[in-house]
Amino acid sequence: MTDIQVAVEGDLDFAVAGKLLAGIGAAAVLAAPPRGKDALKDKIHGYNADAARVPWFVLCDLDRRSCAPALVADWLPGPNLNMCFRVAVRSIEAWLLADQALAPFLHVSVARLPRDPEREFHPKLTMRNLARRSRLRDIREGVGGLPDREFGPEYTTKLTEFVRDRWDPARAAERSDSLRRAISAVARLVDE
Repeated sequence: MTDIQVAVEGDLDFAVAGKLLAGIGAAAVLAAPPRGKDALKDKIHGYNADAARVPWFVLCDLDRRSCAPALVADWLPGPNLNMCFRVAVRSIEAWLLADQALAPFLHVSVARLPRDPEREFHPKLTMRNLARRSRLRDIREGVGGLPDREFGPEYTTKLTEFVRDRWDPARAAERSDSLRRAISAVARLVDE
C-alpha cells in the first residue's frame, strides 16, 4: 500500500481524503494538523517541494471563488509530478451531499438532497439545514445546531462517521464532477 502525505483545511476534509485514498489502495498520512485554508495556502510550496521525493495530496474548498483552476494556478502554478492538488467545488460538503446515502444517515427524505450539489452556493449551510429537518433529535441538534448556534457541536464528528461508514466516493462522483476529477487525479499517484 502506498503512503500519501495529506494536507487539508479541516478534520472532515481529512476523513474524505482518507476514504478517497483507501479506495485506490493508498493510505493517508496526515502531514500536519488541519488549521484552515490560510495555513494550507501558506505551506503549500513546502509541501510541493517535498513532493519531489514522496507523493502528496492537498485538498481545499473553492468556497466563494469563481473558478477552481484559477485557485490552483494562484496557489501552486508549478506542481511537482508527485503533487496532487485538488479543489472541492464549492466545499467538501458538496461531495457528501452528492451521495444519496446521506439522506438515510440524516434521517431526511432523499428528495431533500440537492440535485446538483456543486451548484449550491454554500453547501455547508445546505448540510446544516438538511440536518435541522432530521426526524432524529440528535441529528437536528448535534449536526444542525440549535437556533442560537450556526452549527451543531457534533457537526464534524457525525459527518466524519458518515464518511467512514457510509459514504461511497464512486457513487457520489456520479453527481459531482470535481469529485470525479479528484479521484482520477489522485489515482495517478498510485499508478506511477
